[in-house]
Amino acid sequence: MKHILSLDIGTTSTRAIIFDTNLRNIAQVSHKLNSYANDIGDVEQDAQELWEKTRDAAKQVIKKSRVKTKDVACIGITNQRETVISWDAANGKPLHRAIVWQDRRTSSRCKALEKKRALARRIRAKTGLVIDPSFSATKMEWLNNKLKSKKKRLLFGTVDAWILWNLTGGKSYATEPSNASRTMLMNLKNQKWDEELLKLFKIQERQLPRIQDSDTEFGYTDKKIFDAKIPITGILGDQQAALFSHGPLRDSMLAVTYGTGIFTLKSIGQIPRPATSGILTTLAWKRAGRPAEYAYETSALTGGAMLEWIKEKMHLVETMKEFDRLASTVKTTGGVTIVPAFSGLAAPDWDPAARGLIIGLNRSTERAHICRAAIEAIACQTERMAALLEEQTGTKNKAWHVSGGLTRSEPLMQSQSDISRVKVRVAAECEATAVGAAMMAGLGAELWPAWRDIAAKQNFRKTYTPKRPNRGKLFLKQYERALERARGWATQ
Repeated sequence: MKHILSLDIGTTSTRAIIFDTNLRNIAQVSHKLNSYANDIGDVEQDAQELWEKTRDAAKQVIKKSRVKTKDVACIGITNQRETVISWDAANGKPLHRAIVWQDRRTSSRCKALEKKRALARRIRAKTGLVIDPSFSATKMEWLNNKLKSKKKRLLFGTVDAWILWNLTGGKSYATEPSNASRTMLMNLKNQKWDEELLKLFKIQERQLPRIQDSDTEFGYTDKKIFDAKIPITGILGDQQAALFSHGPLRDSMLAVTYGTGIFTLKSIGQIPRPATSGILTTLAWKRAGRPAEYAYETSALTGGAMLEWIKEKMHLVETMKEFDRLASTVKTTGGVTIVPAFSGLAAPDWDPAARGLIIGLNRSTERAHICRAAIEAIACQTERMAALLEEQTGTKNKAWHVSGGLTRSEPLMQSQSDISRVKVRVAAECEATAVGAAMMAGLGAELWPAWRDIAAKQNFRKTYTPKRPNRGKLFLKQYERALERARGWATQ
């Protein structure tokens, strides 16, 4: 049987998974990734670490699975989006730490651009994005200025392009539209780098990878890595990969990924329709010989990252199992509310100056109340984003298809069902981003006749239905009161 190697390079970890052609997870290896953040909003990662840990995970998972490299038919890549890596064209060495999607260092530049209303409207019309430091363009502009003396040899890429470059020994410098659409440099309609935007941010087209369809051949791995040349036949940004893993969804369904951040996506077909403030129009994927497909997206910058903070920085719990256990021992938050705006607020608020907040503490507050409030905060963020999409599309979401590491948390999933008053269907394979990349790569390698056929093999681990909808409604109001107090904090 043929197999697919899926590489999923996230923000907190990088994973390598071997799937068979029925998309069964045969083996998995994960390595934790380090991040470097400061109190002014800079967030960076070591680009070389991203590559080396991804390579090592891939080699280890092949060994663990006992699959021979000749039986690995193809490789799929999925990745954290918007993060920018700069490297030397001559030797392939990174020239600066990767600037992560959560980074806020270009907030003032974005604010200045936003004041130019006509320009801001054109950027939104061309890219589907709001002007925000999370997107790649202003990061690249900042790096060009920082690395001015090396500009002639300077190349940029999102994480997919960096991993691809290294997998192929520097022979392939490419990306695809779902990742390129998050740079704020690609025109949604023609899937090309936009001349006006390149000029605005002083980026040369030679500094950017070529854009090709999501399910095409991106190159072959350097034989030194796996002792074989394996074709790379599919790449997708992580949230688009999660959406793709669910297969064609009906209008009444919403896809949600719970990871480091929280992302809600809704397919809108083959026309990049503009949306109201707070909603992004993003390119979902572009398959060879088919029109591009688009989606509406809303996002929260801090989801699982807040729970990691509670565990790693505050030391309130030792494991995530303890976190869930504590949260389950109380029925309410005891009046405590958390707004996890560690890196500002994304949809629907788009406030880079907002900061995290814990309010409502009293003498009876215990660790369990903090854990419960963190779970409720994630659910409230997600509900506010989903409601925005419902308003935009004029459709009521009757069911959510959810995936990501946080879906293992039963208190969170039940809280989400209560607050949003919907069925929450948890994917059997929580690593949906890796599944989506494997699907795209397998289709690129012609392992299956059609997307719908292979998507039909996916099923659900559990479905949650509302149990305390009135309680959910009351807490959402409490969360929105706290949210008002968190806005604009960094500018005060």
